[in-house]
Order: sequence, then C-alpha cells, then structure tokens
Amino acid sequence: MGYASLDASLSFPDDNLPPNKRSILITDTLSASGNFLIHHFIVNQVKSDKHVVLVGLSQIFNHYLTIGRKLGVNLTLATQKGLLSFIDGLTSLYSQTDGFSKSTSTTITIPTAVLTCTASSISNSQTSKEILQNFYKVIKQTIVARHSSIDDSRVCLIFDDLSILLYAGFNVRDILEFVKACRMLIEKYNGSLIILIHADEDVSPSSFDDELDQEIFLKLLIYQSEYLLSVRGLGSGFSRDVSGEITMARGPKNQDKWFRPSTLHYKVLDNNVQFFAKGFSQGVL
Repeated sequence: MGYASLDASLSFPDDNLPPNKRSILITDTLSASGNFLIHHFIVNQVKSDKHVVLVGLSQIFNHYLTIGRKLGVNLTLATQKGLLSFIDGLTSLYSQTDGFSKSTSTTITIPTAVLTCTASSISNSQTSKEILQNFYKVIKQTIVARHSSIDDSRVCLIFDDLSILLYAGFNVRDILEFVKACRMLIEKYNGSLIILIHADEDVSPSSFDDELDQEIFLKLLIYQSEYLLSVRGLGSGFSRDVSGEITMARGPKNQDKWFRPSTLHYKVLDNNVQFFAKGFSQGVL
C-alpha cells in the first residue's frame, strides 16, 4: 500500500481506502506541501484494483509517474488496465488561444482529458461558470466511461490542487458549485472525493471579493468534508529530522466513532514518508 504508518493512524475500516460517499479535504501551505498525501491515496487505490480519477491541475502526468515508481506502482500500466484516469487541467489552462468562444472546447482521451481555457478568458461570473460546467462534463464522462453501473463502486476522484482554479481567476461561488456537483457525482458511484488546497492565511487570490474571502471559502469546503488532513510546517522552524506535522480531524458532520483524531510529525524520504508521534522523530507508528 502507500505509507503504512499513515494507514495505521487513519484506520479506514475497508482495505485502507477512503470510506464510500465521503470527502477528504487536504490543506497545506507553501512552506509545507501536502502533495505526498495525494500519492498515498493514488497508490492505495491502484494496489487495491480500484479506479482513481486524478485531476492534475498543479502537475503533469510524469510527476505522478515518477513518484509512483518510487512507491512501487506503475501508473502507465494502471492506465492501461483502466485503474487510473488522468485529467490534465494544467497544460491547457494557461495556453494561448485566439479568443474565447461560448462553447469551451474540451477533449477526452484515455487516460488523459484536457481542459482548454486561458486565465485571461475568465472575465466574468458567467464565463467562469461555463468553463467549470464543461470541466465537470469531462470528469463525469471519464467516470461514466469506466463504470458501467452505479454498483461498480469505490472510484476515487482526486483534485491536485484546487488552488490553481482560484489563482487562475475563477469565480469562488462557481468553484463551490463545481465541487458540490462533483461530490454528488461521486456519491452516485459510491466513491470518495479528495481535494488538496493551499491554506496560507497571508495569500489572497485576486478572485476573492469582499463578500466571500479566503477564510469563508475554506470554511465552506471544510463543512462539506468528512475528514480533514492539515499539513503545516513546524512552529519552531526548520528541523533536519522532521519535515512538518499533519493533523487528522473529523469534519463538522462526521460522527464516525472509529476515527481517531490525532496530530503526527512526518519526515519525507526519497521513496517513503515516515509518520511518528510528536517528539519521537526516530519512532515509527
């Protein structure tokens, strides 16, 4: 699987996979990336022979391919088997076009689907909404193409990371509607939704307005999530033995008694990540 010590702490009851019809929100900061958690969930899905739809907004496929090899999975082979569908939202998001048309073009291939738009083309709420509606259609078609019926369960939809849409100028309310639609879609297929987003307090994208600032946006995402994984640097500053700390908590609506909220320190290695109790950098849970 992925990181064994993290699986032990999360203690998901079914083969270390996120529970059905649940959402996981991963928050990190510019100084402490939570990207290693994305790889953990990808590896667990693939090794369990379950479908994962990865929306790569911050990285290209080769990034996940390289990390996957270090963790013992071949993502190229996984795509050929239909276990991984990669949606590349990065390449075309900032590509130059001759202008924005009412019908935003999207193309689907297996395993890659590309969102075509430009940051400069997002000039108003209607345009933002149209682009995200088309993007939702790409995601839905990718999932439906792989799953012939709603009984084919345990698909995992991963966004890495949603912050890119904010910095690209998408309307905040439209992003929230987009996330809600994706959650409803994934619940229909008895799967799970994982979102990574930056949570730096001193970073405020220009797309935020006075009525809905960054703090409120994050709170609304938290409200929609059952599990919260918060990655941040050490308050004491840089440490050679500890990369940072991760807090695992329940979302506001989560009443799962088996889930144990906790805070761990972690150390990122070349081909692994170790998690251990605070103050015990050499211990592994």
